[in-house]
Amino acid sequence: MAAITDLFSLPEPSPDGHDSDADHPHGARVSGHADLSTRPDFEQLLLALCRQADGDVHLDFAELDFIDISGVITVVRAAGSLGEGRFLVLHNPPPSMRRILELLGPAAVARSVRIDEEVS
Repeated sequence: MAAITDLFSLPEPSPDGHDSDADHPHGARVSGHADLSTRPDFEQLLLALCRQADGDVHLDFAELDFIDISGVITVVRAAGSLGEGRFLVLHNPPPSMRRILELLGPAAVARSVRIDEEVS
């Protein structure tokens, strides 16, 4: 089952250019499997995380073992719940996830999902 294993805060840039700690989690690490059998629980976890965030939500997929198209669609749907101008930022998405996002196309993804290209 896909699980959110760890919530973390990302530093928010302050007006003077220095990072400051946020009072709420801005992201989570995802591990396990995200597929059709785990979709209801995975979706519930993602939607709860998106509801709690004030800004962008960051997901780290470095510990994810497997994701299928239903898992990727769940991520895209959760991103759509964030509202205008907010994004679900994907860190370390597996190659299969990147490929599925490419196949879904920009109309389904670009308005709400960003991939962090920085190697971690």
